[in-house]
Amino acid sequence: MKKVLDIILTGLNYFFMVFAKIFQGIGWFFKTIGKAIAKFVCFCGKYVDVFVKKCILPVIKAIGRFFVFLWNKIRQFFSFLGRKIREGSAKFKQTKFSQKVGGFFKGIQNKLAQNIRYHHRKAIWGIIFILPTLIGFVYFFLFPFFTTIIYSFSNIYNAKPNAVTGESMGVITEFVGLENYKFIWNVHATFKETLGNVFLNTILDVLMILIFSLIIAVVLNSKFRGRSFVRAVFFMPVIFNSQAVNAAVSAGAVFTETVEESGTNIFTTMFNFKDFLLMANVPNKAVNFLVKTSDQIFNVISYSGIQILIFLSGIQSVPKHLYEAAKIEGATQYEIFWKITFPMVSPLMLTAGVYTVVDSFIRSDLLKLMKKYSLSGNIDIANGLGSLTNDGVYAAMSVLFFLVSLALVAIVFLVIKPMVFYYDE
Repeated sequence: MKKVLDIILTGLNYFFMVFAKIFQGIGWFFKTIGKAIAKFVCFCGKYVDVFVKKCILPVIKAIGRFFVFLWNKIRQFFSFLGRKIREGSAKFKQTKFSQKVGGFFKGIQNKLAQNIRYHHRKAIWGIIFILPTLIGFVYFFLFPFFTTIIYSFSNIYNAKPNAVTGESMGVITEFVGLENYKFIWNVHATFKETLGNVFLNTILDVLMILIFSLIIAVVLNSKFRGRSFVRAVFFMPVIFNSQAVNAAVSAGAVFTETVEESGTNIFTTMFNFKDFLLMANVPNKAVNFLVKTSDQIFNVISYSGIQILIFLSGIQSVPKHLYEAAKIEGATQYEIFWKITFPMVSPLMLTAGVYTVVDSFIRSDLLKLMKKYSLSGNIDIANGLGSLTNDGVYAAMSVLFFLVSLALVAIVFLVIKPMVFYYDE
């Protein structure tokens, strides 16, 4: 037995010696290769350094001198051109024609100043300054708006192109009264239900987003390390919600849904929020509201970036002496928020609320439904004169969409208006 153990130990000893020699050889091999690579890198680095100093840097310096020379010439040219324009303008002002034109306009200005009161002149100049915007509003919004209303009460036909010239003959409208509205309200399968869901969800979004945005803005206004990074994190969803990012993310929609479902199932297995509230004897209506709110927390965070910036800018514009006076008087942070911060940012509640309504409707399922209906095909007319389109139904959907949006904005305005406080009044 002892001999057997000696043989085994001797064999193991030789095995480990061979193993050590192998590792030693591998180490020597890599050490030699490492030295060779280091020498090669040093050799190449020396010549690269010489190449950069002798070739690359002179070229970069030459390009820089060229751009400096070009910039100086451009600046001299514009300086010369400006000087000539000033000289020409001075000479033109000395001519009789210029003096007559200047006297004419000066006389008009004097007459206006004598016959029109100051606040009336301010109103006239205000109208002149907003005139381009009014022209754009009338041409790009008002005319299409009234056209949409007319189309909503009509059947719209696409006329056949001219057989000789091939030019489009436009559209033909046939007044049908409220038929389009009756169709989408009584016959259409999902429009009425979708419109009601969008209305309720938008009200919920406005409530949650405004409260969340104001709280986060107050937190981000305080001083702590990494404040700029945290602000960027809360604004990143605004960038990620762009159309380009949505198009890129839509390719992985199946994977995203699988992950979300698996995560939801795991969370539900670990902790059921609804059951917890019911066991705590919370009323059913409150439970449904809280559960729905918790389900929407991701969307609330994603769509609150602009509102957070609005409230943050409002908080930063609050006069500092108000906070200093409140602290001297012994006010708590809770009292400072409700007595100073909230009243001072309350005018921005209207802006943030209207923006939230518009943003919620832009993201709603109603637009997707309307888009699908607007892209549906035409129905050819039997006599071959043209084709019946769905533009009338689509226009009626658009009008109802506008009215509901207007009603929501009015509700937000009426609810928030009593809470608004203006510091200057």
